[in-house]
Amino acid sequence: MLLPSPTAEAAGPRVVVGVLADDDPLAASRAVLTLQSSLSQAFPGEGALAVLLEGGPRDAAEGEPLRRAAEGDPPRLQAGAASPAAALPPLIELAQETKATACALLEPLPRAADTSWLRALLDPVLTGGFDLVAPAYARGRVDGVLGTGIVYPLTRALFGSRLRQPLGAEVVVSARLGEQLLRDDSWRVGGDLWAIAPAVARDFRVAQVFLGPRPRAARPVDVPAALSRVLSVVFREMEQQAHVWMRVRAPQPVTSFGEEVPAEELAPPPDPAPLVAAFALGWQDLRRLWSVVLPPRSLLALQQIPRDPPAAFRMPDALWARVIYDFAVGWRIKAMDRDQLLRSLTPLYLGWVAGFVNEVSTLSAPEVEARVERLCVAFEQEKPYVISRWRWPDRFTP
Repeated sequence: MLLPSPTAEAAGPRVVVGVLADDDPLAASRAVLTLQSSLSQAFPGEGALAVLLEGGPRDAAEGEPLRRAAEGDPPRLQAGAASPAAALPPLIELAQETKATACALLEPLPRAADTSWLRALLDPVLTGGFDLVAPAYARGRVDGVLGTGIVYPLTRALFGSRLRQPLGAEVVVSARLGEQLLRDDSWRVGGDLWAIAPAVARDFRVAQVFLGPRPRAARPVDVPAALSRVLSVVFREMEQQAHVWMRVRAPQPVTSFGEEVPAEELAPPPDPAPLVAAFALGWQDLRRLWSVVLPPRSLLALQQIPRDPPAAFRMPDALWARVIYDFAVGWRIKAMDRDQLLRSLTPLYLGWVAGFVNEVSTLSAPEVEARVERLCVAFEQEKPYVISRWRWPDRFTP
């Protein structure tokens, strides 16, 4: 049977919040119970439901989507697979069934006892008329460099959205946008969720909420796998929304809530020497492969970057933007196996990281943001380049 939340009113919950089960199911279950208590405090009398989203065949739960494993356990919703992309559709469907105004997908992070963060995250959709809200967590100088160096400047140049963290696993969605996403499931790619690009492309109202430092440290990253996974999402959206992003000429401000504060620097910046060594090894081993997607001018520019001393290494912004755009075109025309192509970007990416570390390791938070802004401007200035290459990949040779 469908199990209502203890706080839900007869008319149904106003908001449904799903927490994705991770490697520690017990901790995720506790996070849901804590979240339900926090929702009751943040929205007293308004009705709110927190559920645990877990993997498993969805047809097994057909007709009885929401269950409790045992007394005292949180409601559980089978999502088909334990990934954000798989979890959001059934969460939206549950919100529709219960006639909720909004639904939110969150990670099982330890949260502050103060529930103000919940109101800050949910109110823009519940009362502000926004359709999608993305949280933005404070980061140190070199935290989240994959987002800083590729995802943010690329999506900003393409879609004109200044969302600072546009490819997160957490999102708040209005009933209106949820209905649209269920009609068009092309936004789900592999294990990733990217509801933001379809929302921006269709002129839904988008906002971001600054929530301070991330509640827990990020897990170790397999860089080649992360590049392949993340860029597959972005490049596929480029392919599907080409008619949209080719018409975007300048980024637009995004409504932001909360105060953007710098994160505490918990560790020294990485040593650039191993990163530059990886770049040099990649040049030695992958140069012929890169020549399939990179034009001669870019290859020559990469060859001419001084690698010694490593502390002086720099990747010019315009060159880096063109490299990413060239890989996007290579992915589109299937110049080679797509996973192999994106993984081969690793040494180039590590070279960019080395240069970024060298530049920002001693800068203040505002100076770092100014540096990121210059990178974004370079991606925007090089956008005519990718438009030409995208339209005529076989004829355009710079």
